[in-house]
Parts: sequence; C-alpha cells; structure tokens
Amino acid sequence: MTAEDRIHIALALALGAANLALFVCGPFDGPLPPAQAARLAVSELPSEAHRAEVDAAIEHLEAWLSHARAAIAPGLEPQLALQGLGPTADDRAHPERWLARLLGPASASSWLAPTPSATPAPADARQTVTASLVILLESGVPLEQQLAAASAEKAPGLKLSELVQRTLESEIASPRAGAEPGPWQLDLLSLAVLGGLHQYRDRLAHATQQLLRQLEQAQRNQSVQPGSGDLDGAQLAQLASAWHRQRGPEAPGAQDLHGSAAVFRATAVLSDDDLEQQARRHLHALLARYRTDRALYRYLDASASGARERSAVRLQALENLGRLEEALYNAHLTFRSDADSAPAPATAQVMRLAARDLIDRLQELDSNPLEPRGADAQRGREQLLRAAVHALRGLRTARIAG
Repeated sequence: MTAEDRIHIALALALGAANLALFVCGPFDGPLPPAQAARLAVSELPSEAHRAEVDAAIEHLEAWLSHARAAIAPGLEPQLALQGLGPTADDRAHPERWLARLLGPASASSWLAPTPSATPAPADARQTVTASLVILLESGVPLEQQLAAASAEKAPGLKLSELVQRTLESEIASPRAGAEPGPWQLDLLSLAVLGGLHQYRDRLAHATQQLLRQLEQAQRNQSVQPGSGDLDGAQLAQLASAWHRQRGPEAPGAQDLHGSAAVFRATAVLSDDDLEQQARRHLHALLARYRTDRALYRYLDASASGARERSAVRLQALENLGRLEEALYNAHLTFRSDADSAPAPATAQVMRLAARDLIDRLQELDSNPLEPRGADAQRGREQLLRAAVHALRGLRTARIAG
C-alpha cells in the first residue's frame, strides 16, 4: 500500500465519521442567540399533514423498526423500549415466553408460579410487570389466556387474569410511600375492568380522579399557560429551563402525556358523567398546549448547546408528539358519538398538525437506521427506539383524522 493509498483511506474514514455525525445529530450551526432562537421558534405557522404522507411515514417506520427489532441486543431495557410495538403473533400465543424475555427467567418464574411469593416484589419489578401486562392486553391477548408454567413446575400455569389480579393486589400490599397512581397502573385497571374484573371498578374510579387532579395541578404550575398566544423570548427561556431540569429516562412531559391517554381510556371504561366533564376540560387544555409545545421544541432545537443536546431534544420531541397523538386518539374514542364518527374538528386539526411535525422530524433523522456511538451509545439506542415506537403509534392513530 502506497503513502497515497493510505491518505485516501484516511480521508474516506474521516468523511465516513463526519457523515455518521450528521446522520445522528444533523448539521449543527448553533446555538443561536436566545432572541434569534425565539423568533425562529414562532416564525413558521404549522401546517397539516395529508393522509398519503402519514401512510408513507408509517410504512417507512414499520420497515425500520422491523429491522431494529430483529437486530436488537439482548437485555431488558431495549426490549422495554420496543414493547410499545406489542408482542409478535408467536408471543401472543405463548405470552409467558415474552414475559420471560422482559423480566428475566428468574423473575418471570416467580411471577408465574402457581403460589405467589411471600416476599413482596420491588417497586420497579412491579412496574415492569404492570407495563408488560398492559401491552399484552392491548395487543389482543384475552384475560382467559392460559400461561404455561415454568419448565420446572409440574402444576398448571396461571391464566392471564390471575396474573393481572396478582399484580394489582401486589400494588396494594406494597404501596410506595406517597406514590400517586401512575399511567401504567391506571391502564391495567382499565383493561382489567373492561375485561370483566369488575371488583376493581371503584379502585379505577379513585385512581382516575387522582391522576386527573395531578395532571391539572401540573398544568396550573406551568410558568406559561397554554393558549396565551405567541410566546416571547423570556417565556420560551423559562419553559426551556424547566425542560432541562426534568432530565430522566423519558422525555420531559412524556409521563403527563401518557397520563392523559390513560385518563381518557379510564373515562371511557367508567362512563361517569361527572368524570367525563372533567376529562373534557383536560382535553381542551391539551389541545391549547400544542402550539406552546411546538414553539418550545423549535426553541430548544435552535438554542441547543451542542450536537448531542440537539439530537436528544429532537428525539424527545419526536416521542412527545407521538404520545400527544395517542392521547388525542384515546380522547376521541372516549367522546365520539358513535363507532364510525370522526374526531371533533378541533381534535382532528391538532392531530393533523402534530402528524406534520412528526413527519418533518422523522425526515431529519434520514431513512437509514441510526447508530449512536460513544459512552452513551446504549442509552442513545434506547432513546431512539422509544422515540421511533411512539412516533409509529402516534402516526397510526393520526390516520383517523383524515
């Protein structure tokens, strides 16, 4: 190999590394000064997505996630990041296998044992089981589905309904101090009552009221209330500061959006007039919040301190937009006049606007699988997978808006 050949190879490698950086993070020209970032955030009026564009984006995301699912590394967190896609057809026929992959063989064996363990399960383990059961039930696995016992067990396995009851009872037996009901718990209660476990109806009603009050309080605590018109630089800076203080495994605001979707689902199951009125007020606040959140995402993107922060903001915005679509879809199912009715005009419009934002942000990520690098590679992959899953779920629900 000549010296000239080595130079060409080095240049090719350098260009490849640069292309990968652009692939993951996009070109970085910032951060823009706060005043300029604020003007950019409110300068472009939102536009609505057309059904054909939504369908094309869904097809692209399904293909990408199918590849990602096949290539995913073993381990709990990546599996949980993908759980919003639901189990495969084979996993639906044998849910205990899917649970074993999510929980690990030892934990799954404990939960599926004919006799429950006398030792209370840790809170994070209960949360994982609760989330997994919600995804199973959402995918159409019936409560009467028989779960095969672990290979070492000779006794027959549980029914899915028994595992649901065991999980819900474990939350009562081992409450977390000061813990409010979470979206996953509310979803499991809703699906249990919907499936015929009516003994949990009062508990579902109480948990729904609690979570709804929690969401309303969080909204009142916002420094900028939704629907107050175009935001100025000071207001955007306030919102951005609050956003950065909420760093965690999920996007800031994701838990509240999940809670909104869970509240609407529970309201539909309970069919209570007073609760429905409260849920309608929450829907109006959620619709008014769209423009505020859109401006905030654009401001965070423009004012990001570096390529890594900008990449994280884009993925978090993608996740939240997908979650917003899911929440609005659940609201539509709750308040529709009949099974064939379209969403209310205001709801349908925001769903189409959010779908346009989703499509635009997906185009920023390019059409090939992204591969985060460096010390945070694993966390980056999980963020990417979770954002892609929620984008797909959101776009699928947005189709109903026309």
